[in-house]
Amino acid sequence: MLAAVTARLRIFQALPAGLCDVDATQLAELLGGPALIHVPGDAQPALFVSVLLHGNETSGWNALRRLLAHDQPLPRSLLMFIGNVHAAAQGLRMLASQQDFNRIWRGEVPGAEGELAASVARTIRGTALFAAVDLHNNTGHNPHYSVLTRLDASCRGLAYLFSNTAVYVEEPDTVLARLFDELCPVVTLELGPVNDAMCEERALDFLRRLLVLDAIPTEAALELFQSRARVHVRDDVGFSFAEDGRATPLVLTSGVEAVNFHALAVGTPFGRSTRPVTDVLKVLDAAHRDVTQAYFTQHNTVIALRRDVVPAMYTTDPLVVRQDCLCYFMEPLALPPNFR
Repeated sequence: MLAAVTARLRIFQALPAGLCDVDATQLAELLGGPALIHVPGDAQPALFVSVLLHGNETSGWNALRRLLAHDQPLPRSLLMFIGNVHAAAQGLRMLASQQDFNRIWRGEVPGAEGELAASVARTIRGTALFAAVDLHNNTGHNPHYSVLTRLDASCRGLAYLFSNTAVYVEEPDTVLARLFDELCPVVTLELGPVNDAMCEERALDFLRRLLVLDAIPTEAALELFQSRARVHVRDDVGFSFAEDGRATPLVLTSGVEAVNFHALAVGTPFGRSTRPVTDVLKVLDAAHRDVTQAYFTQHNTVIALRRDVVPAMYTTDPLVVRQDCLCYFMEPLALPPNFR
């Protein structure tokens, strides 16, 4: 039953009838908008799980609906947030009129998305939580990995339940995971491409194992990376990839997508342009400073790396490049001994 409507947020105290029978494209019609849904289970406090912050990233929802359809009663209570259902109805990351649902969770955000974030935050801050998990798909060839906004032992242990590869990020600092900084262990899972059936299986397996735990493990042999910069194609620059065979102001080197999470050495070609590199690419560090010249050099038309980097989430999807970014640059991260 519908318990309350706060701003654009729907809050349910039980599973709406038929919820597990619908795919992501039908959720807007059933729920009416973004929703927080309480599902009682045998143990407290509840596990928070969010899906569909990006409407075209459906593996998390598919895993969650399978869990709810077949694993009742749950071994632990669940509080789930179903995000951008209106974009999901059209199979899009977000609608042209919307702000990114994973960039609204810190600071004063104007508009309907800001009201939504504030409504969720008010509810969450009055709720005891076991842990929080945000489920995403990504583009490009990447291993299954976790994203950490905190490096404490419980967050690392939560990440290790999914994969031995994790990335620590400080930017963007407006992602949903930031909502849980003071509340509970939190992790974002990057499940892989939406068309890969294993993404759904990995998410379902993770949730089932997490729901039966009495405590989050604090030992984790993770391969850690730290995200240092985000690479953007400038908004007014037309671009293509070398394999496209098109003449555009910026032509990006083929094959970078295939080496996500592998080191690229200084001097590696990244693209070519007759314009200065600072006119076609923009690299922002964690403090949102323009550090393009620290990462790229240019000789004639060839744009190359000025330093060693490890790329992540490099994508050849033009829409994702425009709405989010081309890729991230990382470096390996070694924690001090006995870091807790």
